[in-house]
Amino acid sequence: MPLDVWNEIRFMMGVITIGKQALIVISLIALITIVDSQFINLFYGTELGIPTNFHLLVFTSSVVFISFISVALLKLSRRTTIRTERPLVKIVYIFTSLVQYSVLFILFVMILEMFIYQEYDKRLSLIAIYSSHFYAAILLSFLTFTFLRWFRFVRSFSFLIYGVVFSVIIILILLTIPLLTEQFLSPPQTVYPRDYTTLILNVITPSRDISFIYGLGNYVLPVMIISSWVLTVSLLRTYADRLGKYVFWLLVSIPLIYQVFTFLVRDANLSLDPALIQIIYSRQIQFLFGISYQVSGLFFSIAFLGIARKIKRESMKNYLVISSIGVMSLFIAMEPGIPFYAVYPPFGLVTIALLGLSSYLLLVGMLGMAAYVSRDSKLRREIQGIHSELLKNVGIAEMQREVENRVLPLADKIRLSEDMRARMDPSGEDVKAMIKEVLEEIHSRDKQKDPHLSS
Repeated sequence: MPLDVWNEIRFMMGVITIGKQALIVISLIALITIVDSQFINLFYGTELGIPTNFHLLVFTSSVVFISFISVALLKLSRRTTIRTERPLVKIVYIFTSLVQYSVLFILFVMILEMFIYQEYDKRLSLIAIYSSHFYAAILLSFLTFTFLRWFRFVRSFSFLIYGVVFSVIIILILLTIPLLTEQFLSPPQTVYPRDYTTLILNVITPSRDISFIYGLGNYVLPVMIISSWVLTVSLLRTYADRLGKYVFWLLVSIPLIYQVFTFLVRDANLSLDPALIQIIYSRQIQFLFGISYQVSGLFFSIAFLGIARKIKRESMKNYLVISSIGVMSLFIAMEPGIPFYAVYPPFGLVTIALLGLSSYLLLVGMLGMAAYVSRDSKLRREIQGIHSELLKNVGIAEMQREVENRVLPLADKIRLSEDMRARMDPSGEDVKAMIKEVLEEIHSRDKQKDPHLSS
């Protein structure tokens, strides 16, 4: 295999070439959430027995690490967007901080209860779940609306796919709430140490209505899997020429095959050989399937880091890094149905605690990229050189949005006679057409200033 091809493979597999701190944070988040979300599955059916102080220490350590990471990410986002002109970003930052710190505070209160009383109040868990899920749904709804609005200005099919992916995530988040509510509201009100096998065997079977609602996720989950894969491949396709088409498609197809197979084995009623069923449903194989959301998030985040690798502007690189961490954390935190039961310690809540923060990071990263590209002509020329359709399209769409917001109100204020208005006053569609012509002219001049970009 040629050396240059091997180098590109090493990059796509996540070798540290840029953003060492970002990759460290992503790795820590993945590791912590894997332990948190899969702890019960790993030890189900073993001789683990009643949880001890060791398990409480594992949970406490996860909360502490996630708290430090949350504070660092909030400061990074604040420092990156400190000069933004959008009041909305500042308001969202304030609300995100309130929600995130409140959820973390609840987790520490639960830890304190467990250390003192060897039990915790399930209502605290429910408050943390509601806060994270509903706030994330609000932010992702706004992000979905933003991509659909950008589609009005730039008819990029990828904008629609982004809207579909975030819409499906919203659906999965909201579908999870009834199941978790039913599990956590069941008696008793406090949770105390019990051996995990007994705990799982005694878990309350969801009611018929709740099972139907939760089962709806099986119909939308494949849409998210395929759509997110398409977006990731579109971000990485610049490497197809360097790797070769066959090698490139082989590499990017592995995550899709893994996701589809995981979905089929997890949700389909397959009639298989008993020996094969025993292998598939072993703890080791189920663990590999259980981390499918982490794998999807990592695959998606690498695509954003791949673009950041080529960008020289520090501010723009920060927005891409924030987006990569946000999309990774979002795919992890939206894993539906965790925790399935009230366990001691409450494994699964640490993963859920990232839901609102990850949605905020993704929102800030996307809006920041669009605003930065739309206002910097030199950056637009740089983007032309790296062939990033995402950055180019969001920049153009944001430019048209800003110009339209400024031009249309002025056009409405023009006071002309009825006769002159009929002949001279432009309609909304005419103004949009003029804006498009102006932007195309600006784009053409950028190429003339840097002739090698047009080659």
